Amino acid sequence: MTQKESSGARKSFQWLRNNGTARVWGLNALIVACAALVVVVLVPSRSSLVPPFTIPLPLMVAVAFLGESLVVHLQFKRDAYSFSLSEMTVIFGLFFATPETLIVGQLVGSGLALVVRRQSLLKVVFNVSHYVLEAALATVIFNAIADSGTGIGARSWLGAFLAAFSAMFVSIWMVAFAISLSEGRLRLDTVPTSFMYGGAVMATNISLALIGVETLWLKPEAAWLLVVPVLLLFMSYRAYLSQREKRETVELLYESSRSVQHSRSGEQAIITLLTQAREMFRAETAQLTIFSEDEECIAYRTTLGPGEIADVMQRVELNPREGVWARVASEDKAILIPRPIENERLRLHFAARHIFKDAMVAPLSGGDGVIGTLLVGDRLGEVSTFDQEDLKMFETLANHASVSLENARLVDRLKESLAHLTEMNRLKDDFVAAVSHELRTPLTSIQGYVKTLLRPEMRDYDPDAQVSFLEAVDRQSERLRSLIEDLLVVARLDAHEVSPTWMPVNVERVADRVLVELRDRASEHELSMEVPADIPTVESDEGKIQQIVTNLVDNACKYSPSGTKVRITGQVEGDGVTISVVDQGNGIPLDQHERIFDRFYQVDQSSTRKVGGTGLGLYLCRRLAEALGGRVWLERSDESGSTFSLWVPSQPPVAPPIRTSHSAPA
Repeated sequence: MTQKESSGARKSFQWLRNNGTARVWGLNALIVACAALVVVVLVPSRSSLVPPFTIPLPLMVAVAFLGESLVVHLQFKRDAYSFSLSEMTVIFGLFFATPETLIVGQLVGSGLALVVRRQSLLKVVFNVSHYVLEAALATVIFNAIADSGTGIGARSWLGAFLAAFSAMFVSIWMVAFAISLSEGRLRLDTVPTSFMYGGAVMATNISLALIGVETLWLKPEAAWLLVVPVLLLFMSYRAYLSQREKRETVELLYESSRSVQHSRSGEQAIITLLTQAREMFRAETAQLTIFSEDEECIAYRTTLGPGEIADVMQRVELNPREGVWARVASEDKAILIPRPIENERLRLHFAARHIFKDAMVAPLSGGDGVIGTLLVGDRLGEVSTFDQEDLKMFETLANHASVSLENARLVDRLKESLAHLTEMNRLKDDFVAAVSHELRTPLTSIQGYVKTLLRPEMRDYDPDAQVSFLEAVDRQSERLRSLIEDLLVVARLDAHEVSPTWMPVNVERVADRVLVELRDRASEHELSMEVPADIPTVESDEGKIQQIVTNLVDNACKYSPSGTKVRITGQVEGDGVTISVVDQGNGIPLDQHERIFDRFYQVDQSSTRKVGGTGLGLYLCRRLAEALGGRVWLERSDESGSTFSLWVPSQPPVAPPIRTSHSAPA
């Protein structure tokens, strides 16, 4: 074999491995070959019995067609089991037809019935081929055991039972192999259930058929008496299975509601609901879509199936012109899309995306109207599709699910609120401790200096020392005033009582004032300014800009080692001006880049932190910048230092009604 041929063989093998349909076609070919071999080699040319009359081929075809048309379907979990009266056809054929007539009648009659039931070509070939193989095996076994001649007795009855059950044994294993090949995994779990239900149905059908055989053998004119019990048996099957399915559906509905209500979170409730919906309606796929409360045509979708595939809370963009969600949401009513889909637009929509062959969609209602949709699609098996009874039960499930999901959402919100309140309480406790410490420090210092100055012996003390003490009192008083002012500003910001005073602001002059104000306080750092002299003025609040920059520079000095540089830079950016403070500190961890702007938050939360403060500085900066229509952010932070930036628009976000009269600085 050449390398090219070897590569082609490998590709063909890989394609066969990944293609379940191709594997089933291979099984069909094997069954057809086995059936042909049994018919040619083992099937006798004539029956061992000599019946009082012989069924002609057209009648055999008609009987086989009728037997395969009277079908009932039993759904057990996710697998469908079909039972017909075809066993009776085979039994009558074994006693009253030649082997050739029985096999050809099964081939033509059952094939026509399957085509009328709109089964796919793959299933028609599979079912017809194994029906023929079963009929051939039954013929061989029956003629090997049954009586010979014109009389029938226990041997013939035993032969009929063994022939039918042998055929059933072969059929069940072939179906199991076909399912396994189709799904790409061994599925022998269906075999015990098939034997249990199939054996009971077959034993009943064979017994009734043998009674009919005895009647026809002894008195053919009494054949019409068989019509009533056969029809009653078929109707009994259907009635029993219908009631069984209804009971199972109600049990599943109860179990689904109970499971969803006991779910610990909204996401777990959704997964539980979709799992139960797939089982209840024997669907390959279940899907729940929750509409976004904030964004139009945006939703979060969870899908289970096909198989074990699960996509949880995927963000999707909904198109009102496609799909059925818009119709369900607007009409607040469930819709049924049975197979085959008659609506051409929907059929083309689903076919183009290779999604559902049939589906049911129901709205999920909340306190504010329709909050989403619930969908089940692709009914398992090709013997049935969703119907109106399913739709009624599906609407009931959706109503229960709406309440349960709403409760789960409320529980999640309560948990979030509780977590938020717990965090806020913790922050407030930390804030009270920090404020107490920060207020106590300058206050203790002030009291110490004042008490020292009030001592009698201090009256004759060096005047320079007294001035030094008073300067220390002044510094601590200023620190105390600054802390109190920050607290008052926070209170006013939270109450939306801060109104900017608009005026032309010279950015270079503001930066210079900040350096002058902080140079003595930050004597351990090298402060510098790189603001162009021709940087344009902005219409803003000079005091608030200076307060923001002061806080940023003060913060940089606190968290940078002694002897390092702190720079103020300025540049035009967009429709405004950006002022940046650059330090040479150790950087801020990535996961805290946004948290540092939270109220009362500090990177070092320990009680032994080296740097004091209340955790309000950056929070104030951001809130004051927002009041000016600007913003503050951490532009960069790594081991070489951090850069905090303030952007201020050239003009106020909304033109103020009264403009403060100030001339532009030179």
